[in-house]
Amino acid sequence: MKKTLIIAALFFICGCSKNQNANITTKDAIVEPKVNPFKTYGADSAGTNSVSADSVKAGRPKTINNVSCAYSKAYSTTAFSPSYYTIIGRFPASSSAPNVEIPKGTWHAGAYRFDYQGDGNLVVYVSSTMKVLWASNKYTTAATKLYLQNDLNLVNYQGSTPIFESQTYYYKCGAQNPRNTMLVLTIDGDLTIIADGLNGNGSLATVNLADSRTFGGAQSPNYGNLFKIYTTSPQSGGISFAY
Repeated sequence: MKKTLIIAALFFICGCSKNQNANITTKDAIVEPKVNPFKTYGADSAGTNSVSADSVKAGRPKTINNVSCAYSKAYSTTAFSPSYYTIIGRFPASSSAPNVEIPKGTWHAGAYRFDYQGDGNLVVYVSSTMKVLWASNKYTTAATKLYLQNDLNLVNYQGSTPIFESQTYYYKCGAQNPRNTMLVLTIDGDLTIIADGLNGNGSLATVNLADSRTFGGAQSPNYGNLFKIYTTSPQSGGISFAY
C-alpha cells in the first residue's frame, strides 16, 4: 500500500511539472513580460463589432459601413515613434486618390520580417529562425498584385479576383480616410494597419485598425485574416480617428 501511494505521489508531481513547463516558452515570459501598447477591448457594448474572419468573394462590391466615421476600440494613448515600426506602405488619403501598389519583397523590423512572397502569400516571420507567426494563407502560381486601396482596404488580387482583404473599409469617414493610415511591421513583430487618432484633450494618439496579433513573437490565432475591433458610436474605451 505504501509503495502504491509513493508511486502515485511521484506521478502527480511529474504531471504538474510537465503542465506548468508547457505554458512557458521563453525566459521573457517569466522575467520580463512585454505589454502590448494597444489596449484591446472586447465587443461588449452596443455599437461595437469584432471582425476576426475575412470573407473575400470574387466580384463582391466593397461597401462602406452605414454609419461612417467609426471609432477604434484598440489603441495607444500616445503617438508611436517612427523608430517603432517599418512602413510597408501608406494608404491613399481619400477616395479620389489612386490606389497604392505594394511590390513583392521583404521588410524588417526588430527581430521580425514581413514578406510579400512570389507565390502571393503574405507572411510574418521570426527573422533568425524563419518561424511563421502569421500568414494570409493565400498563395497561387498565378501573378498577384497587392494594393492599399483608396477605399481603405488592403487587398491582394489574382488577376481581377480578390483573394485576401483586410476589411478595413469599415473605418472610412465619407470620402476621407483616417490621417496617416499605414501598413507597418512593428519592432515587436506585429503586422498592423495604424493611423492617427485624437485623445479627448486633442493630443495625438496612434490607433490600430487591424493587426496580425503576433506581438512579442506570438503565433497568431488569426491565420488567414487580420483582426479588427471597431465601434460605430463614440463611447468609453474607444478613441476617434483624426481625419
